[in-house]
Amino acid sequence: MNEVLIEMAKQVPGALAVIGTVYLFLKAESERENRRIANAKEMEMERRAHEIEKNNMWSSFIKNLIDSQNNASAVISNALAEHEIASKERYEKMGITNDLLKVAKETLKK
Repeated sequence: MNEVLIEMAKQVPGALAVIGTVYLFLKAESERENRRIANAKEMEMERRAHEIEKNNMWSSFIKNLIDSQNNASAVISNALAEHEIASKERYEKMGITNDLLKVAKETLKK
């Protein structure tokens, strides 16, 4: 029995060295995993911020495009309305001119 205890006492430093090495390895792995998780969270936040910025830029572009189309439609509508008014005025002037021509022809006939 004494020999077993003596042999175990001789093996304790080696066992402690193995246990210490395993402990240090597991601790390093744990720290590496924690850093990886933190880095993944940071990357996800950056990716999300980029997505939000990109979506805001798209929505701004679409809003500007729609505003531009609305303005163009308003300009076209106004131009058509002005053209219609000008056409009516021309037709009225033509009617007056036709009346004057008729009167002039009748006058010449007499």
